Amino acid sequence: MANDYFKDILPAPGSSNQPPAPKANDNTPVGSGQAQSKSSQGSVERSIRNISVSPRQRPRVGTSDMREVPAGMASTVDARQPQGSRRRPWIWVIAVVSVIVLAVLALFAFRSTTVTVIPRSHAVVLDQTSKFTAYPALGAAAGSLTYTVVANDIEDSAVVQSKGKERAEERASGTVEVFNEYSSASVRLIKNTRFATPNGLVFRVPASVVVPGKTGTKPGSAKITIFADQAGPEYNIGPVERFTLPGLKTSPAMYAKVYARSSASMTGGFVGDRPIVLPSALESARAEIRGRLESKARDGARALSSSTSAVFTDLMQIAYESLPFSTEAGGDVRIHERARVLVPVFPALELSQAVARVAGADAENASVMLVKIDKLAAKRSSSASSISLGKDPFDFSISGTAQIVWNVDAAALSSALAGRDNSAFQEIVNGFSSIQEARARIEPFWKSTFPSDASDINIELSPVQTDKQG
Repeated sequence: MANDYFKDILPAPGSSNQPPAPKANDNTPVGSGQAQSKSSQGSVERSIRNISVSPRQRPRVGTSDMREVPAGMASTVDARQPQGSRRRPWIWVIAVVSVIVLAVLALFAFRSTTVTVIPRSHAVVLDQTSKFTAYPALGAAAGSLTYTVVANDIEDSAVVQSKGKERAEERASGTVEVFNEYSSASVRLIKNTRFATPNGLVFRVPASVVVPGKTGTKPGSAKITIFADQAGPEYNIGPVERFTLPGLKTSPAMYAKVYARSSASMTGGFVGDRPIVLPSALESARAEIRGRLESKARDGARALSSSTSAVFTDLMQIAYESLPFSTEAGGDVRIHERARVLVPVFPALELSQAVARVAGADAENASVMLVKIDKLAAKRSSSASSISLGKDPFDFSISGTAQIVWNVDAAALSSALAGRDNSAFQEIVNGFSSIQEARARIEPFWKSTFPSDASDINIELSPVQTDKQG
């Protein structure tokens, strides 16, 4: 059988693949143990003894080379090919699992370190004995509770059925504030004292008035109602910065330093025919309009509350003004009312600190915030009814239940934790009096130190529970 195998790998006699016979002068060396013989036709006899195989040549396995591979070896190559194909699915599984693992690790690696903080808090209960004094922000002493005033004018109207017409002559009227910068002694104005506008219109006081004297550099003042000297719509004028008192001209110093000012319009001046309206219907419609105006004023005041401003709607001042009637197409009367609304607005931080002091919350020099302020009610003292909001201090009380919450300086906490080991966390947190509780989650989870960059530390403030006390 060995002979047959060797014959299979040698070209058959006469085959085109037989190498050419060497020339007579061929000097090609013959390897050791090889023999050459010539046949009668001059061809070289080949046997197992004279086959040269280069050690660098290797049979290539492929579709183009299969015909060059002996039949006995082809079966060996074909048997190995399916085994390689069966290994490919496992390579894909390993690759997918690796990608998932890397994605999970990346997710943890890029999550920010978070510190959850519960601020310190203190529940407060106030009653009518909890007194406060607010000062105009301009010129107030440091550490005092200040306020500013937001003014707003609101108008509304309603139609009232008329009962015929009548001839009418009405004098305009309005409120002015008289100032005494002349002396520390009071000044008495007799009935019908004249008040003149810059353009010469004259109004009179219907009764005698006493204006208090000045205190230091602060002038004494009194609010009074004045009426136009004559009937007519020409006296329906807007606010006047300075009324002079012609009766004081004989004393130039007094004339210069006793004067009046109006902040609202003079209204009601009329001459002519007008519809008749029953007084009861008029008062009923006016009360309805003013109720709507008050509701609008309260809504507007509540809208002024914010994280930096605090408002109590019960402390606002509303001055109502009846405007001239207008006639509807059917002969009925539309009555008009205007509300002048003054709302005191407190800085939220100052009010919170004032409430904390009164409630004994131990918040001296601390940054605190009063929450649930809508649960509190405020009431002006009886003496505050005559003050001029925005110019004078006023007293008020607060009642109800609310909560004081300490403000946490998130930036300072992040900076204190940056680069520190987790073991120092509790000690650092204890250094912040504004913090009641805190917990940290450092990312990635395998690290034990906080990020060196403070901006990579996220501070989250948890809502304060109302039953917690600081």
